[in-house]
Amino acid sequence: MKQLRILIPVVCLIGLAVLFFNRPPTEEKKATLKKNGPVQEVQEVEVTPPIDEKMHIYLVIGEGKVGEVSTDSKEAKFIDRCVQLNHKNEWVPMVDGNDSEHSFVRKLLGKNKSLKIGLVLSKRENTKIDAWMDRNLPETREMRQLAKHAIQGGDFKGVLWLHGNEVIEGDLDKMKSFIGELRSHIGDPNLPFIIGMVQGSESAQMQFAKIPESIHVTAFASAGSTELLGESYVEKMKELRVVYDKVTPKPPTDLKFIDPHVHAMSVTPLGLRAVANWMDERNVERCIVSPLMHKGSHPQNEEEYQIMLENFRPYKGKIDRMCIINAGDVKTAEEAVAILKREVADGAIAFGEHYGVGLMFDDPKNLMLYEACETVGIPVMFHIDQNKNMVEPGMERVDKVLKKYPKCTLVAHAYWWRQLGSGACDRQLKEHPNLYADMSGKVVIDVLNRDRAYAREFLIRNQDKILWATDEGWWSFGGKDKQMNQHYTFLEGLDLPDEVRRKIYRENSEKVYGLNAKK
Repeated sequence: MKQLRILIPVVCLIGLAVLFFNRPPTEEKKATLKKNGPVQEVQEVEVTPPIDEKMHIYLVIGEGKVGEVSTDSKEAKFIDRCVQLNHKNEWVPMVDGNDSEHSFVRKLLGKNKSLKIGLVLSKRENTKIDAWMDRNLPETREMRQLAKHAIQGGDFKGVLWLHGNEVIEGDLDKMKSFIGELRSHIGDPNLPFIIGMVQGSESAQMQFAKIPESIHVTAFASAGSTELLGESYVEKMKELRVVYDKVTPKPPTDLKFIDPHVHAMSVTPLGLRAVANWMDERNVERCIVSPLMHKGSHPQNEEEYQIMLENFRPYKGKIDRMCIINAGDVKTAEEAVAILKREVADGAIAFGEHYGVGLMFDDPKNLMLYEACETVGIPVMFHIDQNKNMVEPGMERVDKVLKKYPKCTLVAHAYWWRQLGSGACDRQLKEHPNLYADMSGKVVIDVLNRDRAYAREFLIRNQDKILWATDEGWWSFGGKDKQMNQHYTFLEGLDLPDEVRRKIYRENSEKVYGLNAKK
């Protein structure tokens, strides 16, 4: 009987393990396997648990070939206290070799006898920077998936990039964009990034050596061999970690946020309570909830409309709301005006989030809504992406709407920010008194983080036009995601004048949405 009591939990654990490791592959994984063939299995060797509470994780990426793991454990030589994330998202023992990452690991482990390291290897032969920025490539998607998965296994410490011997025209600008995008994807805007070269031309080395002058927490390392490059990586990473500790900001403590871009299940009994709890946790004094066309977020009938209004009443002066009409749901601007007048009478203070699914930004169906909002006198918060309110480079369609409805205040969001580098965002904010932009969403921190010097100048120059916001919703309230946390800390790392901070964090939202008059 005693043996049976011991055997039962053991069998249960084995069964759970079998279920876990035999999960069916995702559709994306199936497509990758279909194109590239099955991924070679690595040898099954027991992985010892981390010695530290969290192992240090590094992403190794760029040009080069990742050596195949031998299935003969008698011949393979493993690096003690080092594991590698394989294509199945499993941590397996790291086989020793002659590449720069092996030298890097050996040197680091030699300096710290209690350290454990996890490597994410994603190198490719004969590739250029463009390939690593193309998210349609299965290899690039896999690299991003591995990096995101690796975060769960420890503390992400940095990225080692290995470049080829030459630098072609445009590589520097592309590298700056890539660093920003990758940091945003991993969820750390200050993640140390080292660019390395082995026996690169003098011209190439001189060009890449300039990267740290414009991109924060980056370094350039070069050497005559992979062994020496790995050692140089160690010294550069040590320097960057010191800088990292100094530049990583904390949320402001001298004021409270106003967030004009939040989504909630406002029709459900506990939807706004979740918002209120999140506000208390995040130092948000006031917010504006924008409905999405999800059941529970947007009323589907009159009964749900009345329930939504009742849910908002206890939070007057704390949680405000926007209203929405789908483009195409009304036949005339007059019909839209009638709907909006009722919404405003019932407490709505703005129109949004305006999607315009499948339409160009200045489509007649959209123009009808802008006209109605101008007539009623409420601002419009709009979304732009590849299939919503679409625009071409330069965003002339946005210019057209801003000129056609000069008394309608528009607040830009999402892919509008992607044209920051072209100067279109700067130009439009300067030329149009009725245009503002909120900083919500993943893409904003991404583009601003590519060149912090420019970002600081841009925000100071447009200090009266930018609204701090998060785009958090029922899917993220209470979460600890690093990407979302950046919204609460990013501006603090730019050393903005106090007057600018206060305008962006609070005062511009009060002005655009008339919050002072709606206590």
